[in-house]
Amino acid sequence: MMDTYANPWAYRAQWAYLLIIVGALMAPVFYTIYISFNEHGFGAQIYDFTWDWYVVLFRNQQIIDSLSWTAYLGAATILTAVPMGLIAAKYYKRTRHKVVFVTLMLSPLFVPADILGSALLVYFKNLNRAFEWLGDSLGVTWFYGWFELGFFTALVGLILWTVPYAFVVILITMSRYRVQQTEAARSCGATAWQAFWQIEFPQIRVGVFSASAFVFILSFNEYTRTSLLKGGFDTFTTVLISHMFNTGMSGDSYAMGGLVSVISMAVIGAVLVYTLAKAERLEREARAKAEPVAA
Repeated sequence: MMDTYANPWAYRAQWAYLLIIVGALMAPVFYTIYISFNEHGFGAQIYDFTWDWYVVLFRNQQIIDSLSWTAYLGAATILTAVPMGLIAAKYYKRTRHKVVFVTLMLSPLFVPADILGSALLVYFKNLNRAFEWLGDSLGVTWFYGWFELGFFTALVGLILWTVPYAFVVILITMSRYRVQQTEAARSCGATAWQAFWQIEFPQIRVGVFSASAFVFILSFNEYTRTSLLKGGFDTFTTVLISHMFNTGMSGDSYAMGGLVSVISMAVIGAVLVYTLAKAERLEREARAKAEPVAA
């Protein structure tokens, strides 16, 4: 079999094919960003670059508040979903029933967003009603409002949505780690936490960071589950979609869409740059160790 990397034209053709596919997929996103800087909006024959739509966007207090709530939800989802995905990946390495375990972990992805969100909505409403009944039976108000729609219920919906992705991303990175390294560290007197933090985590750190970025982007862009479970506050996507339904695609709508795209690409780009820089540094260190020492 011929090595395609030995032929420079075959190598360039592969990169050209990849760039064409990515460009085709990202063309609508870049076009939305392009339109968001047009003073005259979509469909205008004249294009005049302006920042005015973004200035209007960040002067809107509703948008600022929705971005804040979205950031809080994203941070809380990272702090819960990523550790859960990591624990699930570690358990997968040890269990003998791998097919059953993976099926259970990925099962939330098979449920449509509106069905899962509606089911959680009914569940939390009935659960809240049951706790209020318990409080009335005991003659106390302490049980009131525990499961009313709000930040916690929206967070639960996002955790169910993002944990399978975090699990898969971390598991891919963890596939190159050997459990024998942990056993060797434990035999040398290290605690379970020391073995994980000093031996295992440095080797799977890129996967954990990638999962964190992936979870944040998923929670940032999620609409259906969040809109059903969020209660009385707004997230950025709910404001964007309600704005499009009520007023149509105006200049500030394109600015909101452009902002979502830029934030998502910035997060992914930061992870890619960090990963590539880390891989290049490790490769340099490996080459330096492999070079013969001068006499």
